[in-house]
Amino acid sequence: MLEKKLEEARLRSTKLRKKITIGFLITIAVCILILVSLSFFNFSSPRDVPVTVSEKKKLAEADIEKVRDEFKEILKQYKNELKPRLQAANIERWNQNALFEINEQEKKAMLNFSNSDYPNALNNIQSLKAKTLAILEKSEQIFKENMEKATFFLAGDHYDEAKLHVEKALVVASQSLEALALQQDIEKLQHILPLLIEAKAARAEHDLQKEYNLIQQILQISSERTEAIERLNLLGQLIKNKKFDAHISSGFAEIENKQIQKARHHYQEAEKVDPKRKELKLLLSQVLTQEKALRIQQAAKQAEQAIRQDNWQQAKANFAKVIKDAPENETAIEGLKRANEVLGLQSSLSQYIKNPYRLAHNGVLSAAKKTLTQAQHASSYSFGIKRQTEQLRKLIATFNRLIPVMIMSDNKTYVLVRGVGKVGVISQKTIQLKPGNYTFEGTRNGFKSKLLQVLIPYDQNNYSVRIICDEPI
Repeated sequence: MLEKKLEEARLRSTKLRKKITIGFLITIAVCILILVSLSFFNFSSPRDVPVTVSEKKKLAEADIEKVRDEFKEILKQYKNELKPRLQAANIERWNQNALFEINEQEKKAMLNFSNSDYPNALNNIQSLKAKTLAILEKSEQIFKENMEKATFFLAGDHYDEAKLHVEKALVVASQSLEALALQQDIEKLQHILPLLIEAKAARAEHDLQKEYNLIQQILQISSERTEAIERLNLLGQLIKNKKFDAHISSGFAEIENKQIQKARHHYQEAEKVDPKRKELKLLLSQVLTQEKALRIQQAAKQAEQAIRQDNWQQAKANFAKVIKDAPENETAIEGLKRANEVLGLQSSLSQYIKNPYRLAHNGVLSAAKKTLTQAQHASSYSFGIKRQTEQLRKLIATFNRLIPVMIMSDNKTYVLVRGVGKVGVISQKTIQLKPGNYTFEGTRNGFKSKLLQVLIPYDQNNYSVRIICDEPI
């Protein structure tokens, strides 16, 4: 567009020069005719004046291209650089007079150029540039001053003043990222101010948690408020200390009240708050001491209850718990010893009762009687032992009696009871045997011998056995 205008101006200038040249030639011709006609007159004025005028015109012609080029260069700079900046500065909103002057100056420059008045065109375009730079400098100054004021008022939480000045800055630089960002921060202040008022009231009421929560909300809106960050950190530490002290105090109070489980809870909560505080060690020491004492007390109590229930296995386990926490506890040591004694007697007595036919053997019977003697004292504090000893005594008495055993044969077979004695060749005979296992043997010439395993029951009053050798060899 600019090149087109300049080309049109150049064409008009060329036509004008042609007209001037033709007119100039005509003028010269007329002058020659006049000189010829007046050759007889004596002129005292110098004749070199026309020559001097011609040289000046020739000099102007030589510089014209330079002037035109300089004009074009400045015009190009104005169109491409200065005018867009001028438009961005929104000059029409804050200095309409300057805008009018600049527009008029631009029109004059273009008119001079189109009329081939290049010197004046250059002067006007230079003046246009100077005025534009001056107004741009003014806009930058306005922007800087209002940004500084907006920032200052924002730091002081003065919403209205900060908003006013940032809007002034945006008038001269509506696309400034810096100003737009500042404007956003100022708009956040509108939501922050009520929270600041509430936080101030909470601080006056010494409500640390409420103030902490409000400052957290403030920082969620604007995370770069240094003062709020510092206050939040301080409040966090104060709340932390307060919570820690409360748990420690409650922990010691619960120990005095023998509420060990609650004391342990307060210790654990205090440890979560600050695991490095020295108070924790003292509280933990007392908690452990009380827990230990409680374990001993509970285990001893459970051992006593188990004894009353004749549950010596449980009593043994609880006495062992007491000894684990209190190795020198004499009661627990004696209790564990007695529990082991009772359990050992119960096991021995149970074996005799479960397998009563073992009592038929003299060695076993002797050992059983010895066990009864050992259990005599234990039966006074264990009704289970007492019951077992009574059962065993009855079994021993039963196995000591003789049971009539009728032996029947064919009066041809020779009969004997191994380990007891001979019966002989009989058809029927009754002998006396204690309850237990016996081997009856029958022999007869020409016939295979026969062995018969017999269990004489301890709970019967008589028994019969039949043995005959009737299988030929």
